[in-house]
Amino acid sequence: MLNTVLSGLLSGGLYAIVALGLSLVFGVMGLVNLAHGDLLVVGAYLASVTIGILGVDPLISLVVVVPVMFVLAYPVQRLVLTGLLRRGLEPPLVATFGMSLLLSALLAQIFGGDARTLNASYATAGFSVLGGTLRLSGAITLLIAVVLIVGTHLMITRSQFGSALRAAAADPRTAATMGIDVQHVYAFTFALAAAFAGVAGVLVGIGYSFGPTTGLGYLVIGFTVVVLAGSRGVLGALGGGLAIGVIQSVGSSVLGGQYRDLVVYVAFLVILLAAPTAGRIRSAIPRRRSATAAQLAQVSP
Repeated sequence: MLNTVLSGLLSGGLYAIVALGLSLVFGVMGLVNLAHGDLLVVGAYLASVTIGILGVDPLISLVVVVPVMFVLAYPVQRLVLTGLLRRGLEPPLVATFGMSLLLSALLAQIFGGDARTLNASYATAGFSVLGGTLRLSGAITLLIAVVLIVGTHLMITRSQFGSALRAAAADPRTAATMGIDVQHVYAFTFALAAAFAGVAGVLVGIGYSFGPTTGLGYLVIGFTVVVLAGSRGVLGALGGGLAIGVIQSVGSSVLGGQYRDLVVYVAFLVILLAAPTAGRIRSAIPRRRSATAAQLAQVSP
């Protein structure tokens, strides 16, 4: 059982990275990005193309995947979703659903429907811990998750841009009067979330297989982690991801591997029923207690 729990913790690192982007976008803009899972798959395919052209290791392909995902996503938010947000939350929600359908269809058209992986020497390698064997790729993923989440937390809480981000999340109109380019903050946040999705896509390709429709399962897992994390900020994504990873690992061990995804779906429903945290999730970006947008905008790093 201990080995099952440890294996779940390693899987949870991947889920935490998936949830990190969702948490950022929802915390800053209140936007539920239904295309996030498909952005993950785009990152995986982009890594596959990069590896095919340059012959580099999948982790090295992140040097290409991350900036490309960022550059592609920035104008989508700046030119499309920001304008829709002014009309309420429903129009951008529908837009991201349309983006999801479009991306999955394009990926299927370009790459076909066959599943593929990103070949790496360490993808199937293992190491021994307390008498059990764990996947090296899972340990690498967990390490990357910790670095990304802690780094993002420090950026939000300690940097000048983080102050602008929190001000835009707290009250965008007041933040704009304080000289903050709210549209840029929104676009940067969405692009950063897409870059994180690209990282998750590469890690999925290393440890598992992927295809044009793979993103839906990870989208559900990401939402489950975000709901579980509640208002605990981006650090909550790490704890929530690890918890869901353990729940999935233990559940599939008890019920059987064929119920691996079902365990997560049931956990999602139970968490929603037990703790309807819609209001708390909106506060996923850490802010000072009772601070106004104007006060946050004046915070120095």
